Amino acid sequence: MNKRLLGAAVLGISLLVALVAAEVGLRVISKYWLSVYDVEMWRYARQIKKLSSYPGVVEEQRANASAYLMGAKVRTEEHGFRLPDPATEARRRPGNRLAVALGDSLTFGWGVPEGLTFPDQLERLLSATCPSSGGRAVTVANAGIGNCNTSMEVQRYKLRIRPHLRPDWLILGFSFNDAEPDAVPDTNPFYWHSALLSLAAARMQKQTDPKLANYNDYYVGLFREGKPGWDRTKAALRELGALLRADGVPGTLFLMPELHDPHDLGIAEAFSRVAAVGREAGFEVIDPAPDFPAGSGERYWVSHEDAHPNAAAQAIYARSLARSRYACRP
Repeated sequence: MNKRLLGAAVLGISLLVALVAAEVGLRVISKYWLSVYDVEMWRYARQIKKLSSYPGVVEEQRANASAYLMGAKVRTEEHGFRLPDPATEARRRPGNRLAVALGDSLTFGWGVPEGLTFPDQLERLLSATCPSSGGRAVTVANAGIGNCNTSMEVQRYKLRIRPHLRPDWLILGFSFNDAEPDAVPDTNPFYWHSALLSLAAARMQKQTDPKLANYNDYYVGLFREGKPGWDRTKAALRELGALLRADGVPGTLFLMPELHDPHDLGIAEAFSRVAAVGREAGFEVIDPAPDFPAGSGERYWVSHEDAHPNAAAQAIYARSLARSRYACRP
């Protein structure tokens, strides 16, 4: 009996040591060598994001936080907005026009170094060109947060941004997944404290993820009439348009393509309906898809397994927005 108990104890201790070693190894590998997407998202949730107490906002970013995510440095300022590189930040002046780029991880610049997100690149473009045409230099605040949809972004603007900032221009980055339901943050304490368990849970969940079966059908399907996510998206766009008109703030609806194929006809048709709602709500609509070359957009991915837009794609976005009628103003 004692031998059986001893054997069970040795086995239990061995498993515990192996799990601890795997946990430590995974964290070190992900942080210093090979970025593991699901682990990096876990670190993002722990080090940068926080649950919001405001209805419908769901998640926010911490003020004055800092982390390396997917190999890119991420810093936030007092409002939780992602900061540009120090040189761009140092050139900002109190008299600049203020543009706020509101959106999800595509606007945030997941996996993109600071200074190379489209808000950062747009800020440098406009600050270099606007003064020569009689306009002011522009500060572009990056209010993108990963895993947000349009209704969450509008609530965040209404309850968290609007009371404290009155921008001179609002850019709403619209993603192909913006008609998804609100994110449900995982508050399981085991997953929260363990990168290994969080990774295992994420990989198991992906086995039943409808996006993996056919990403195109899934995303296009989000925009079918009668779908609750699409109905909420339309209502959110109209609400934001009304808020901006009341404040005298011009708004641009920026349609960010799905980068498996930036010219995908299904997504383009869905976006045409988004654009119609946006124009009806008073937005200028900019679609950068024509600026991408034909064919696969894989060259514009952050990594071979992550279709978030890389710095080259973000540069295309910035150049597209620089052509906005609101880009340069006194």
